[in-house]
Amino acid sequence: MPPSEEFDQLKLKFVDYIQHDYEVIRPIVLFSERVAERSRQTGIERTRVGEKARRFVQQGMPGLIDQRAGKAGRKEHQYPEAVAVHILYLKQLYPPLHYREIVRIVERKFGYKTNHVTVKSFLERHPIPVQLEFDFTAFHDFEDAYQARWTVVQMWSQGWNKKSLAGCLKLSRTHVHQIIEAFERDGFAGLEDERTRPPNHPANQMSLPFLIGLLTS
Repeated sequence: MPPSEEFDQLKLKFVDYIQHDYEVIRPIVLFSERVAERSRQTGIERTRVGEKARRFVQQGMPGLIDQRAGKAGRKEHQYPEAVAVHILYLKQLYPPLHYREIVRIVERKFGYKTNHVTVKSFLERHPIPVQLEFDFTAFHDFEDAYQARWTVVQMWSQGWNKKSLAGCLKLSRTHVHQIIEAFERDGFAGLEDERTRPPNHPANQMSLPFLIGLLTS
């Protein structure tokens, strides 16, 4: 397949502009392809291709972030690469996540202080056009119940609030509260089986028909 047709096929799978721009310049920085040739293959102006490649060489992935000027007279905040990537990951993982939660998660993970206004501005400049499919296990899909409960506690300790945690892991907010309360009360022992099970959990009701049978026999 000619490179131009191959690129046209790849474009159908791109989920954001950074991925697109990286694929444009990848043969240049990895395989020493000429800028003019890559421009011909992609149909993108030669000077734009060269500029993208130059920024990538000098700055890495952050160099591919949209360079359009922000508000007049005000310099846009630039996050370190690891922070920027994690903010985008969080918003892709769970779009309803609040800006203040992202601020808290970033500070706990990286020790990096920011604020909800700056996070909001950053995400407005770098929108997520397509929701990616992440290999992220919902609470009830864990094979090990202890690991599922530990995941709840981990995410809570990382800065997620209980509402977002419940939405992301697909379990009730009540169950989230119970797991966290059990951990705060009993530590890791609180994550063991039956310690954090809700009162109306189906497993707690398994003996009910049997007891009724005994009482009515």
